[in-house]
Amino acid sequence: MTSFSRRTLIASLLTMSIAATSAWAQRVDPARTLIVAVNADPANLEPGTNRAEPIGSEIILNVFDTLVAWAPPKFDKLEGRLAQSWAVSPDGKAFTFKLRDGVRFHDDTKLDAEAVKFSLERTRDTNPYMKATLGLISEIAVVGPLEVRISLNEPMPVFLSLLAQPQAAIVSPAAAKRFADKFNVNPVGTGPFKFVSYTPDTNVVLAANEGYFRGAPKLQRIIYRIIPQASTRRLELENGGVDIVQQNGQLAAIPTEDIKALGANRNVEIIEVSSQIIRQLEFNNRRADGPTRDVRVRRALAHAIDYDGLLSGVLGGTAERVYGPLTSNSWAFNPKVKELAPTYDPAKARALLAEAGVKPGDLKFTLYSFQGSLWGAIATFIQANFAAVGVGVDVQQTEFPSYRALHTQGKFELALDGRQPWYNDPDAHITIGYLSELADSAMTFRMPQDAALDALIKRAQTTVDFDQRKQLYFEIQEKLMERVPGAYLFSNKLIVFKRANVKGLVVNSAPPLSEYWSVSKE
Repeated sequence: MTSFSRRTLIASLLTMSIAATSAWAQRVDPARTLIVAVNADPANLEPGTNRAEPIGSEIILNVFDTLVAWAPPKFDKLEGRLAQSWAVSPDGKAFTFKLRDGVRFHDDTKLDAEAVKFSLERTRDTNPYMKATLGLISEIAVVGPLEVRISLNEPMPVFLSLLAQPQAAIVSPAAAKRFADKFNVNPVGTGPFKFVSYTPDTNVVLAANEGYFRGAPKLQRIIYRIIPQASTRRLELENGGVDIVQQNGQLAAIPTEDIKALGANRNVEIIEVSSQIIRQLEFNNRRADGPTRDVRVRRALAHAIDYDGLLSGVLGGTAERVYGPLTSNSWAFNPKVKELAPTYDPAKARALLAEAGVKPGDLKFTLYSFQGSLWGAIATFIQANFAAVGVGVDVQQTEFPSYRALHTQGKFELALDGRQPWYNDPDAHITIGYLSELADSAMTFRMPQDAALDALIKRAQTTVDFDQRKQLYFEIQEKLMERVPGAYLFSNKLIVFKRANVKGLVVNSAPPLSEYWSVSKE
């Protein structure tokens, strides 16, 4: 594609918005326009109803602001966004935020404590995804025009991390009331970019908020182009039709082909970042009548898997080993878990099965998984590993609604699953995955009732002291490794492809979303 045709393509894309006037189109500078290719429709563009849909969540982070956010480039500590400062009560139950003065929403209404109260209560009441966490709020009190106090029923140190999620972003009360159920496609926040238009299954257009309180963005426009086919996204990136390809689709497909095709292109750069995503083989730990009730069988299955072969062969180096319930880049990861993790040892697997009274050919499982080439390849690999130790497996790839229903009802013995944390805290994996009282509420390890383990998990969730909390998570990981609730497989790397002239992009790992306020094009 020639430079002329690329400019023509960009110009045509910029005029696709039905809200754009001809005068606006004439003012747009292609050199300050970022075109981001995504694999699917964003599904949801506002915090109140977004359920962690990746594309919609990223747009939210660029249109709205949260009270606090993880500070780039390491994303290892929280910084204030709409909150200029905050304080936590000694008992860990009350969070008082002082807001920045002079911040305005995109509709020119003023950010104040009433807007924060309205936003968080609205999300708590309308968003099932956030109900479990924001439901801990006992009161949101307006202390002053720019001061708000959030009180919890019990201490929860992770609460600040929860407030950094896109779903906890602050919305314009006036716009939310004006647009009502249409606010989803007319989002109004305080963020670095303003919403311009949304064309279903085609694009989303954002414009720079020149009055942004942190300073105007370097970009003038962002266009999210919806391109379902990976090959088309790759071709567009190679030819300069798009600037960034977000690999949201890697959760269903393996991006090795893209890496090989684009790695030699000097105009394209590949960003690879370790994530906190975990992909795992889950045992039904609550099923009392199946063979996986015997820990020796569970341990044998874990030893039957060739972890290195999975990483280097099937996944082509696009993932990293996960040794236990947390990824090794989590601040609460216990180094001892590496020693406790199962190694690939077919002989040991056969010996454990024999010890449990299982003869070769006795065990036959149905292995359920999501649809997509990634999951299919993993399931087939594990099927071959288990066959090598005398365990039969029938692979069943299932559409998500049916799979979720089957999983939450406990109608399985082996299931491929995973968790993508949306806040940077061990709680994102531990509580939902292993608390027995939540076993039937989501796709979990379906842990049996265990009062001691449950108490430990709840204590870790509510302990205020950081060091004490970290040690509690160390203890939880060791106890879970003894129980062998599943086989921990890998963590997807976050892989983003961008044109070399795109500068300043920093990729976060939890949540795995990008902010474009600091991004520019040369």
